[in-house]
Amino acid sequence: MTERSQDGRLIVRVFPDYAGTVLWSGGAVDYAEAHLSQELEDDLHAWESFHRSRLDPDRATHASQDDYDFAVTGRALAGRLSDELGRGVEVHLIVEGRQVFRSAEAPINPRAAKAFHARAERQVAQARALIEKVGGGRWYAYNPASGSRFHPAPTCSDDNALGPLAVDSPATREGPFLGGDT
Repeated sequence: MTERSQDGRLIVRVFPDYAGTVLWSGGAVDYAEAHLSQELEDDLHAWESFHRSRLDPDRATHASQDDYDFAVTGRALAGRLSDELGRGVEVHLIVEGRQVFRSAEAPINPRAAKAFHARAERQVAQARALIEKVGGGRWYAYNPASGSRFHPAPTCSDDNALGPLAVDSPATREGPFLGGDT
């Protein structure tokens, strides 16, 4: 399921992987679903290809300049993604640790911003449907060797398991921070 920051921004992670995309928000986000500008999508593909061809951990060695170039390019791409998605999104670049990018402006690509927020809302709805299906059940750990079950004590985070998104709030119908003008 997608995650939100403490102030309600949708979190989108950017990192190279083997999923055919560098975008992650509650799962790998296919570029076709993201509706990013073609230029940004092409640059994200190139960045991922650079990682595979030069920095893949299965390769014996690589130049330290490649690490530097990859990190600098990643920061630039994360900033552009943040600008396209606007103030309702927090972009986390997972290269050399985690770097967070936040725009204070409206999305310059409202279609992409709406696509990410709609994806998050679908995931919340699916999680709520699952909770209803299992009768509000709780998680537990099962040890097949002993047959015992461990039921962790409820915590305050259990009450917010679906995050701060209020499904019936007018703001969530269009995605927080998007407003009605996009």
